[in-house]
Order: sequence, then C-alpha cells, then structure tokens
Amino acid sequence: MVYKWLMNASMLKPLFLLWATTGLIAATQPDVISLFDKRALVKPITEIEGILSDGSKSTVYKVVVRSLPTDHTMGPWAPATLKDKGGYWEDTVDKKLHRVDADYLKLLNKRGWNMFEADGTVHHTKDRTEFDKVARQELGGWSYDEALKAGVTNSVIELQPLEQIVTIFLPKNPQASAKPTMLRQARFSPRSGLGISTNGVRFFPPEPVDRITAFHNIAPLDPKGGHTGFGHEYHYHRAPSVMDNDQTGKVVGFALDGFPVRGPTEPDGSKPKDLDAIHGHDHGGLGYHYHVTDVWPYILGGFKGPLGTASLGDVDTCDATKTGGDGGKGGKGPKGGKGGEGKKGPPGGGGPPEGK
Repeated sequence: MVYKWLMNASMLKPLFLLWATTGLIAATQPDVISLFDKRALVKPITEIEGILSDGSKSTVYKVVVRSLPTDHTMGPWAPATLKDKGGYWEDTVDKKLHRVDADYLKLLNKRGWNMFEADGTVHHTKDRTEFDKVARQELGGWSYDEALKAGVTNSVIELQPLEQIVTIFLPKNPQASAKPTMLRQARFSPRSGLGISTNGVRFFPPEPVDRITAFHNIAPLDPKGGHTGFGHEYHYHRAPSVMDNDQTGKVVGFALDGFPVRGPTEPDGSKPKDLDAIHGHDHGGLGYHYHVTDVWPYILGGFKGPLGTASLGDVDTCDATKTGGDGGKGGKGPKGGKGGEGKKGPPGGGGPPEGK
C-alpha cells in the first residue's frame, strides 16, 4: 500500500505543477529573501512586526541595504565636452529618449538654452554645493530669473552618490486593499520611494521634469536608469531590466506594498496583457505582480495594498503611518514636493498629463 501511495504521489507532482502554472491553485509569493543580491545587504534579512500605511499590524521583512549597486557601474550623466556622451534624457517636447551628446545639446541651444561654451565645454554641476543649489531652487519654487542670479541654470545636473545605509520594510504577506491607490494619491515617505530593486537600489516615481526644465536644466539617467537624488542617494526612475531590454520576466524588485515587480515581459518573453491602472495583474499562478515599462509611469502607477516604509540607517521600528522624510522615524519631508508648484520658469516643460 505504501508503494502504491508513493506511485500516486509522484504522478500528482506534474499535475500540481500544471495547476500552479495555469492558476487553478492559489498562487504563492516569491521567496523575497532568496531573490535579493546578498552583496547589497548590510545584514541578513529578518522579520519583525510593523505598522503599515493603513494602520494595520503586519509581519514585515526588514531589509537593510547600502543603496549603491554592486552589479553595475553608475553614470555617465553629464558629458564633459561635446565630444563625449552622457546619460539619457526623455525630451519634454518630442517625448523621445535622447543620449545626452553634442546633437542633443545643440538641439537644446536652438530652443534658446545655453548648454555649452564656444570651446565645447558642457555646463554641468561641478560639485556638491552647486548640486544643492539646484535642490533649493527646485524645491523652493524659485523663478527662472532668481535661479539665473543665485542658482544653477542651463546645466546638466549630476553628482556622484554617497553610500547610505537604509532600512526598507516590506509586508511579508501583501494584501490587496479594497481598491488600489493611484500614485498621485499615495502617501509615503520620500525616503522610501516606490520600492526596491533586488540589487538594493530604490525605485523612485517619475522625475519632476517640469520643475527641472523650468530652469533650462536636465537631469539625465545613466544607462541603467538611475541618478543621484537631492538626498545624495542613488535611485532608479527606470528599471535596469527595461534599459537592458531584458525579456525573462523575472522578479526585479518589490513595491512598497510587498507585491513583486517583474521585468517588462512575461517569463516567455511575451508582452504583458490586461494590466490594470497601476501596471499590475494576476495570472498563471504567479500571484499579483507589477510590470515595469518604457512609458510613464515607468515602474508602477500606484499600489495594490497598504505600504511598508523605509528609514535612514539600521532601524528596528516600522511605522508607515508616519510619512515624513525619515520613514519610520516620522521626520519632516521636503517642501514643494509636487512638480509644477511654486513660481514658474520659462515655458518648455511638459511632464505626464494630469491624472495619469
């Protein structure tokens, strides 16, 4: 009888796998711990009890990262001269992704900008002091004239990032809310971003292009989709899997609500179908997941469930109801965080249409 039962059990295994891949059984979440690049971790991932953004208590993964990629180099962003090539910038007029090189900088100059000297030297932020001026003028809502006198204009914005120890708290068993929260309505710590890549680098919302180009500046992304933020941290606005044209459909990270983020294709290389308004769906036993894309909002358009949070440093308290600048510690966030607010510079911006 035992032999007969074992035979039947072995026959059930392929049937079980078939049910799993066709969605006829309950899907399971991917193994979060095993998917992270161990080189990105300051310490092993652990579990603690935390408070999510809706006030509910939940077991969360505590993920402590260095916030710098170990699987690729960062940059370039700004070319030193017209003979060099910098990063990539999605133009606010033709909506195309341009390599920041002589051709593109000359195009900007034809629009009345002043991006380089007569000898071909490209204007860019030279140090941390200039970079921080950009932060003050953008977040403070300066006018173009004010920035022309005391800030930074007509430049390529770049800065080498600093290593920062950050703790990300991700719900271990993500749950769907009654309805998804669109990105523009979501409340989360600026420190948290949208979630985190499996290499330990955070995903951030789309760039505030109106606020950047109002001062005749651009802030290119490197070939992996990342650059340095005003907190001097490296982060992604585009997923490396998109920039690399990866077609494996593998999990590339996790959103702040704990649901996985997959590459721009399905595992078989096909284009995702029936994505919802926040760029996610549930099929084939994979469970609910998001897909990154090469169009706005690039990473995800909102959140399926209540959120975890993040804090600067190695911390043990997760309270996502505090949405200030230091995540779980509840500090104050930067002022003027929404694109297009404050005093306006010259025309020529053009981010995503309102409501997307």
